[in-house]
Amino acid sequence: MKHIKGSALEDGIHHDHHHDSCSRREFLSRLGLMAAGGAFMLNSTPVQALGSSSLFRRLAQLETDKVLVLIQLGGGNDGLNTVVPIENDDYYNLRPTIGIPKNDTFRLNDTLGLHPSMTPLEGLWNEGRMGVIQNVGYPEPNLSHFRSTDIWLTASDSDEELNTGWAGRYFEGEFPDFNDNPTDFPLAVQIGGTSSLLFRGSNGNMGLTVGNINLLERLIERGVLYDTDNLPPTIYGSEMNFVRTIANSSNRYAVAIKDAHDSVNDNADDYGGGQLGRSLSIVSRLIKGDLGSRIYLVSLPGFDTHGFQLDRHSNLLRLLSESIRDFYNDLSNDGRSGDVLTMTFSEFGRRVFQNNSQGTDHGTAAPVFIFGDNVNGGVYGTDPKLAEEDLDESFNLQYETDFRQVYTTILNEWFELDDAITADALGGEFEKIPFIEGVSVSNEPEQTPLTFRLDQNYPNPFNPTTNISFNLPEAGTVRLEVFDIQGRRVSMLADRRFGAGNHVVTFDARNLSSGVYIYKLRAGNFAQSKTMTLIK
Repeated sequence: MKHIKGSALEDGIHHDHHHDSCSRREFLSRLGLMAAGGAFMLNSTPVQALGSSSLFRRLAQLETDKVLVLIQLGGGNDGLNTVVPIENDDYYNLRPTIGIPKNDTFRLNDTLGLHPSMTPLEGLWNEGRMGVIQNVGYPEPNLSHFRSTDIWLTASDSDEELNTGWAGRYFEGEFPDFNDNPTDFPLAVQIGGTSSLLFRGSNGNMGLTVGNINLLERLIERGVLYDTDNLPPTIYGSEMNFVRTIANSSNRYAVAIKDAHDSVNDNADDYGGGQLGRSLSIVSRLIKGDLGSRIYLVSLPGFDTHGFQLDRHSNLLRLLSESIRDFYNDLSNDGRSGDVLTMTFSEFGRRVFQNNSQGTDHGTAAPVFIFGDNVNGGVYGTDPKLAEEDLDESFNLQYETDFRQVYTTILNEWFELDDAITADALGGEFEKIPFIEGVSVSNEPEQTPLTFRLDQNYPNPFNPTTNISFNLPEAGTVRLEVFDIQGRRVSMLADRRFGAGNHVVTFDARNLSSGVYIYKLRAGNFAQSKTMTLIK
């Protein structure tokens, strides 16, 4: 992997130029000059309504109330200080001053702990409504904010540049009259003010920009937002006329959004999490107000933690955790939490070692979080491998899970779209991950089991990881433990609530010696044990 100038503070002027370029592109995007889209204000928060791609038209036609909420952690979140490998000596050696102490973390299992600022998520984790997917990335990773973000939003290969998003490519051309006969509500909503490549189809995006709620009311009353008369006869005046004309012609969803927003009592004061909390508060109101949008995209910037990372990163993770906690509490109070699946993502992770500024530079793979009532909670994938021989040629983490596997699972299993359609849009077939209840990783149709069952681990023998699957006929608390041949417990893999259906838990035995081990499942009155063999 080539080093990207600008990925580290020592790159000096190249690093500054990279961020200046990001700022210029974001500025142009906010003006609507990169796509015909924009934002108006609700509770002083910018909201963008989009919808020209055929995917969103198809999602709108689905007989479902299911919603996907994407939270982008802008700047490159440090995954190792988020999901901390608390038993890995390499982690603490590589990060002597910014490593998170083991006893400060919220424990996920025997080898992993969440950053202490994420304890607001403890309830969701204990209820089995939170999944952690480890080491998510893609082949030949790019360390540019620009390029890596585009790769995530377009689902392209790293050497492939696309100008349409992975969502916008679905069923492109299937609804050729969309622009002439649009839906009465936005098919996707972005909160944050920037135009998103994710929602772009070949026909572009449609939206509107309004500065505040008073301008929205003026739009509804007068039919236009901005005056295009009496502008100066200059280049500036011409550009302003162009921008205002776009905003005025992109107002078809203003009434629907305002009606949905105003039909629900204000809940913004109940949210923590700063700006992200305010954004998710609006998303909640639009969902509960039955706007009809299927996908929402919100963002939390600031994760480019090159220097003095500890306090800054801690505050960002606190904002994220409080926002998600309050979002699901709010939805649960109105009986809508079962309709909403939430996914976090970031354009890349950080380097495995700290830099000289008490921070971390641009890296590669990082964890993805999944939240929802229909989530099979737990950790998916193995712990990060930090030994020098396990890193790539630039001493970065090797990815384990392709991010398009996450997209595939969501589109196939959450929105129940056809496998062939998903594969066509994502540029190929990607193995699903069983983080949604009822997901099968085989081609066999999934059915709720009639009885409890504990399967033989696979692979067996194994080194160093293996998968343990089990079936539950009904939801309940499951305790899954591993013992050595002398009967001493060596790992607690699960002790929490699972939903009915098939589940898979990964056992990582890299810190254990070769030998025969026993894994035991307890669920209600059901108990069963099996043996497995570790060979190193």
